[in-house]
Amino acid sequence: MSETQTTNKVFSIWLPLLLGIAAFLIIASPQFLDPTNVAWLIGGDSLQHYLGWAFYRNGPWTWPIGLNELYGMDFSNSIVFTDSIPLLAIPFKVLAPLLPYPFQYLGIWVLLCFMLQAYLAFQLIGLITSDLAIKCLGSILFLFSPPLIFRLGLHESLMAHFIILAALFLNLSNANGENHRKKEFFIAFLWASLLSVAAMTHFYLVIMVIFLWISDLCSRVFIFKSTSYIEAAIEQASIILLIGFVAWQAGYFAIESTAGVTRGFGDFRTNILALFNSRGWSYFLRQLPLRDAVEAATGEGFQYLGAGSLFLLLCSTYAVLRKKINLKSVAEIAWKKNRFLIIALVLLALISFSNNIGFGPWNLRVPLPENIITVFSLVRASSRLFWPMYYAILLLIIYVVVRAYSIKITLIVFSIAAVLQAFDTSAGWLNVREKISLPTSVEFKSSLQNPFWMAAGKHYSNIVTNGGNEHWGAFGILASANQMATNISYLARVDAEKMKHSFVRINQQLHQGPLDGRMLYILPDWKSSPDQVQYDSQKDLLARIDGINLLAPGWKACKPCSQVPKELELNQLAPDLRVGEVVDFTKSGNGRTNFMLGGWGFTEDWGTWATDSSAKLVFPMPEGNPSKLIIKAHAFLAGSHSEQVVDITVNGIRVADHMVLKQAKGDVLEVKLPRGSKIAGEPVMIEFRSQDAISPKDAGLGPDERKLGIGLVSIQFAR
Repeated sequence: MSETQTTNKVFSIWLPLLLGIAAFLIIASPQFLDPTNVAWLIGGDSLQHYLGWAFYRNGPWTWPIGLNELYGMDFSNSIVFTDSIPLLAIPFKVLAPLLPYPFQYLGIWVLLCFMLQAYLAFQLIGLITSDLAIKCLGSILFLFSPPLIFRLGLHESLMAHFIILAALFLNLSNANGENHRKKEFFIAFLWASLLSVAAMTHFYLVIMVIFLWISDLCSRVFIFKSTSYIEAAIEQASIILLIGFVAWQAGYFAIESTAGVTRGFGDFRTNILALFNSRGWSYFLRQLPLRDAVEAATGEGFQYLGAGSLFLLLCSTYAVLRKKINLKSVAEIAWKKNRFLIIALVLLALISFSNNIGFGPWNLRVPLPENIITVFSLVRASSRLFWPMYYAILLLIIYVVVRAYSIKITLIVFSIAAVLQAFDTSAGWLNVREKISLPTSVEFKSSLQNPFWMAAGKHYSNIVTNGGNEHWGAFGILASANQMATNISYLARVDAEKMKHSFVRINQQLHQGPLDGRMLYILPDWKSSPDQVQYDSQKDLLARIDGINLLAPGWKACKPCSQVPKELELNQLAPDLRVGEVVDFTKSGNGRTNFMLGGWGFTEDWGTWATDSSAKLVFPMPEGNPSKLIIKAHAFLAGSHSEQVVDITVNGIRVADHMVLKQAKGDVLEVKLPRGSKIAGEPVMIEFRSQDAISPKDAGLGPDERKLGIGLVSIQFAR
């Protein structure tokens, strides 16, 4: 090898890596790399990813090694389902005794993603040209890729776009004949390694790489005939077994297969015009209007190319129109060498478009059989499957420009494109940088400010709740800092049956006893669990601290434990309610907060509409043996809809059949309570069933499609 070749080889390694580091420092900032800096972990998915690792580092070693027993307890699963990047979580767990607290590797991971993104982009462009300057400038388009940067501070595991680039490189380098002379087992080894890395990073990346691996295998068997049928069968069997083992060890099978299937396929999809929709990430292009509510509200489906890439697209289009390049010839060669890759890319793109097809603001939903929807719901956020096509399109644009223009013009065009790309996308990534560049801190911001929490963290082994995951971030931080276990968790996939049994077990302890002295119980609002809690008021602490209801077994009897002020203690969870007290369901009242369950619309100045066929309330029975309810209500009346019929039940007993509301405002209903014992404090469930509710749209009064039943103004218990 000549000295020039050696120099070029060195530059081919270090130049892209330095570019990746520079892009990281520009976009993410240096302090983001500090593993003890947790200032930016203030909630959302990034905090979930950190907490999955924080509990994993504290937990025992298991088999499979990816299980995460402390996070979720009875229904815990694995670091896979907190998107905690097993590829780093497992080796860092080995080093956990040497690591400080807190310690997060997400900054390290993001730096690696930028470096490898640049390196693989450099290698891909190297299949088109050997010019170092063009490869460097082209790599900038890949580094400032909006779909890549968008995941920063949101889904760091999904920043591993370098895995997609590596899969594309293996396909295209094989098609160029570079690997034909290599032993087939080495190519299989590369794919096995790449699939293993994908499996240890994120499920969606596995799906993409599997498609691209199969396309390459088919090319080697049917086009280049470098792999025999027997070799292909051995490769398939070996890789499937290996990936199955890796997935098992990472924790993919920690939940039942049916629990991994969620609804929502078609909601998080790619719009056909997504490449041109800046979504606020451009100074030059306005974002396209979107009418799909989910698409407009989320970032899933964000595939903007950037002004630099679009500039190259214009240059390549001009070259084709001026016949500087024969596009038909390019297409024929591409199909001849890469038809299986093209098929794989198209299939992934079609799945990403889903059956809910969007073309800018226009949407068309194509009905599919329920069993097909169930299968595709494994990739609910199907928009992500467009990324291989995204990078293939970018690479094709680069190919056309390089082939159509002279080196001098190409360098000028690429220089303009690189500057445009970095500048234009800064409309989006500067906001990301600001969000993750908060002043460095080794302490989490938490809503749990009272000193009681840290004291309780040292006293109890577990923090548990009897339902839901409200305040999962705050309690996750508290529990992980004190090496506790908790079932207050936020998991990407969960076994619903295991979760249900876990909450049932905790409910039995709370309502039937005995309490577990190792557990700090976090209780939801009374209306979410209206049964009375059984506890010893002399020994156990029932309190509301920092707005959270808790039951601390044995806390009052614990001599070393600092006691909380009396004003924080509770005698009961239920709000106080007296006979004759008017419960107000207007904006100025507390009726919605304290007593409303499901079936109601948003609260307005005058009161609250029932918007479902069944709308429920729950009250604690007030003292004084009330005999009736006095209900003030409105009715939605319009045109021929001159009255509204409502059925009312109390604790499942029908107390009013077909009660007719004839006034739009000012209806007063008196409903007798069922006979029998009326023990103060016991829950009273009231259900309204609006029999003939209609919407303002149906009545010709506007676009509101809510079917409006009874409009509740106030309720009072009376004798």
